[in-house]
Amino acid sequence: MITIAPNEFEEENEFNEKTRIIGEQSYKTLKPTLSKIIETQTQMIFDGKTQRIGESKESTIVDEFWTYYSQFSSENLPSEERYYGDDSAELKITILIRMFQDFYLERIYPLSFPVPIIQKSYRSTKNKIKKPAKLFFVGDTHGSFFDTIKLIPFFVGEIQKGQENRYEVKIVFIGDFIDRGKLDIHNLLLLMSFNLKFPQNVLLLRGNHEEISINAHYGFGTRVMKHFSQLLFASFNHMFKDLPLISIFHCNEGSIMCLHGGIPIIPNKSTGEYEVPQLNLYQFNNRQVWIDEMDDVTQQILWNDPIRNYDPNSGQKYFKSRRGIGYVFNHEIFNAFCIKNKVDLLFRGHQVFIKGYHKHFDNRFITIFSATNYVKKKIDAKFIELDSGDIYNFKVHDIQELTSQTKQ
Repeated sequence: MITIAPNEFEEENEFNEKTRIIGEQSYKTLKPTLSKIIETQTQMIFDGKTQRIGESKESTIVDEFWTYYSQFSSENLPSEERYYGDDSAELKITILIRMFQDFYLERIYPLSFPVPIIQKSYRSTKNKIKKPAKLFFVGDTHGSFFDTIKLIPFFVGEIQKGQENRYEVKIVFIGDFIDRGKLDIHNLLLLMSFNLKFPQNVLLLRGNHEEISINAHYGFGTRVMKHFSQLLFASFNHMFKDLPLISIFHCNEGSIMCLHGGIPIIPNKSTGEYEVPQLNLYQFNNRQVWIDEMDDVTQQILWNDPIRNYDPNSGQKYFKSRRGIGYVFNHEIFNAFCIKNKVDLLFRGHQVFIKGYHKHFDNRFITIFSATNYVKKKIDAKFIELDSGDIYNFKVHDIQELTSQTKQ
């Protein structure tokens, strides 16, 4: 397996020839291990020491991780060198990965589900009035444990308020939990624990860094191999493939979509025209570890961007992305996609904006970035709060204004 120190972030040429080579060689190297994992779901690797979910009536591994991370704050960060369980850390992480993956496969996004879309309705009918829910959307955290450890106590408080006042709270992390930041393994484990601790409230979507070409290149793979093993790196990537790509919330005023990158298109190379896919009918091949084995629409959902500083008189509706993969698209394509897929408002991550968010296309396509310190850049990291009964008057919160506190 090739490991190369990540370069300072440049969006241009992010997916370059070196990235492709690293991805291909990493995938080929790990493929026998991945095959074994698929056959036995981590093959009970530690001599039968792992347990199936629900067999133990004792404190679960989730509670153990949750208690471990409750000692930290933005002023007291974990060590990159030390993980819960010390000598047994890899075993405990492996069990957590299995529990997390089984949760998505059994309860959230089973293998039999035809499309990687999670849907929830808050839409009232003639016979039933639904109480508005509170929705939160978080963009890329990229290993910024410093920010995540502020966000989670805030969200725990919001979940408790919802329970007390009998309204639903949903929190969506829109991909890219790893890479770039040195505490990305801790960041991921904390998010997984949070998800399993509050399974009715938290959802993690897949980002472009939850794919082996990227996370073998930009830091995560190097750190997992340094502190643990090739087997654990394979286990993480095997888990990433089963994360959903999209969440949709149907509300009285319209439908809200969350995805990591951008609007997928099906270009007509001979005419320069395009189609947009109807996602609930599209034949996805998204459950792949390596990007070259995914379908084009999945790749674009993870990688595409809106055109910046678009000139409406240019006549160019889309063109190849400077990232090295995918496309950038204009307002017309966004509108066509929304009409075809019955979407009114879309939140995504993927792009870095110094102010932590950006509104595109008549304020209906919103980018969120949720890491304050990103490869030597200081970002005013943000997250979104939205009432399902008033979707267009969403609030943009500054993460730096939160204070980390002990979780309840």
